[in-house]
Amino acid sequence: MGGAKRRRVTKSAEDRRRDLLDAAVHAFTRKGVGGATVADITREAGVAKGTFYLYFDSKDHVVAALRERFVSELTEHATPFVEAMGRVDWWDLADAVARDMVDWTLAHREICTVLMQAYTPETYQILSQTDLSMIRLLAVGIGAGAQAGAFQVDDPELAAAFLYNGIIFTVIQQIMYVPSIDRDRLVEAARAMWRRLLAPTAPVERAAVSGARPGRPS
Repeated sequence: MGGAKRRRVTKSAEDRRRDLLDAAVHAFTRKGVGGATVADITREAGVAKGTFYLYFDSKDHVVAALRERFVSELTEHATPFVEAMGRVDWWDLADAVARDMVDWTLAHREICTVLMQAYTPETYQILSQTDLSMIRLLAVGIGAGAQAGAFQVDDPELAAAFLYNGIIFTVIQQIMYVPSIDRDRLVEAARAMWRRLLAPTAPVERAAVSGARPGRPS
């Protein structure tokens, strides 16, 4: 008796487009944005080359779509932290943000590397606007924490810029150039940076970086 026929899985257009974008990230990571071809992307996705052109006009169109998805995911990811302001302990929130900045970047290491490779004036414009939006969100939180008396900072916007750029781009540099990344070391350094900038007269605590709730600086 012959084996049962495999059922053909029909994916929605949204799922197929997502698969192609994910495949593009893998292909770009392996061969570089300049070296990877449309055929590499469709091979990675397991679809015919013609399927690619149902969703994208070119490889450049894929890169643009990846940029847009990255911005959307980052903005969505930041929302719960904004909503938590004033509802949880300020230093617990600061530690959670510091830890998350490291972990989110590490979890998205492939797309971060791809976007650094795919540098164009358009890429710079889109990503710089995203960076500025994240810095403004941090500045709002830092300013609110200062008004609540938890943080000691005169310039929330500049402090936010130092924290965002210092942490995010240090992690990206580690991703691109360091073979074995010490995540806990990065998280501890990120926490220390937050505390030195926002409570410069307080000692830096060495709380566990695995997710334990740290105490506030005295």
